[in-house]
Amino acid sequence: MIRYFFILILLVSAISVAGCGNRTELNELGITMAAGYDRQDSNWMITYQIIVPPASSTIGSSGGSQSTVNTFSSQGKTIREAVAKSSLENPKKLYFSHTNAILIGQEAAKYGLSEILDDYYRNIDARESVMVIIADGNARDYLKKLVPPEKQPGRALSQIIERNHELGSYYPVMNLHEIALKITSDSASVGIPILTVKGQDTTQLESIDIYKQTSTRGKLKLEGVGVFYKDKQIGVLNQRESMGISWLTDQVNRTNLSYVNAHGEINSFLVRKANVKVQPIKSGHHYSIQVNAKVEAELDESTTLVDITSPHIIDELQLQAERIITSQMMDGWNASQRLHADMLSIANKIHQRHPQDWKALKEKWPQELAQMEININVNVSLRRTGLLQDSFSRLLHKESGESEGEH
Repeated sequence: MIRYFFILILLVSAISVAGCGNRTELNELGITMAAGYDRQDSNWMITYQIIVPPASSTIGSSGGSQSTVNTFSSQGKTIREAVAKSSLENPKKLYFSHTNAILIGQEAAKYGLSEILDDYYRNIDARESVMVIIADGNARDYLKKLVPPEKQPGRALSQIIERNHELGSYYPVMNLHEIALKITSDSASVGIPILTVKGQDTTQLESIDIYKQTSTRGKLKLEGVGVFYKDKQIGVLNQRESMGISWLTDQVNRTNLSYVNAHGEINSFLVRKANVKVQPIKSGHHYSIQVNAKVEAELDESTTLVDITSPHIIDELQLQAERIITSQMMDGWNASQRLHADMLSIANKIHQRHPQDWKALKEKWPQELAQMEININVNVSLRRTGLLQDSFSRLLHKESGESEGEH
């Protein structure tokens, strides 16, 4: 009996010792939804956007009596020193595993991304799959702003980027790991979308009263792409140039093409599928670029007065779409050459297929890129013209002609 008693005591002791002695309670964590990186006076300024649990618990409600997030900043000579100094004013233990997006301010982008990348890869409490955005100014200012109707601004920013990729493909979707791979490759170039703020009164975005309004006078918006060579920003692409790079890198998921002819008639095409192949072609001691694109689209808006079911007119509509895509590709290519940035990863392809040639081109690659010619071949198949055979403009024109004939 005594032996069983001692066994019971040992079991109880073992259970108590095996307990979570170093556990961290959930209410002690500051769950970071977004983080911002700025350079100020040769120091890193890190801004944290942390969830406020009571305000975030009500599902389906856009507003409340308090903000769903709290934002604060800390400084340090290194990123980890800034994180450590956050404990001087924040009672929570920062938890980065749920960070949806990081914003990098303009000064930090010019300074370089290497320290940010090193921090994320060296520490286990952060994810390399986090989305990256360049802030048009200080990242700290943007993380103070709300994004109605979403309750959590950090998540809303990542969703804006995802929706852009799904519906428009105007700007690239870049996470930290993809950026690291691109800037350490032979091409050493990458494009990251830029976030800016538009409107007359942008300060109201920092108040929860904004959820009580049906429309805001200020909005956060993606506008432009920051081009990086290795880890430093060297230039900016506008939307049309960025769209061209999306085509040339086969990143167009779905987008819209609009055409206005000499008579003011509008045709709008919805791209459903695109397959673009870019191949470097050797010619003597130099290379040129051959682009072949196959695109499936449909007509989703038209004001034309001609019969859009006619095979001849369908051929003309396809030609219009091909011209638009070719023009956008050329804008992207010209911008890439202007900045001497290999946005198409051509260097990677040459290195893989012709390693000996790459050894000779490597040292003078920016100059070689600037001199390369490109040949673009786009084939558009217009799969359907929509549920309506004639445009409403054509129907009204027919009706008007019949009425005039009766009188």
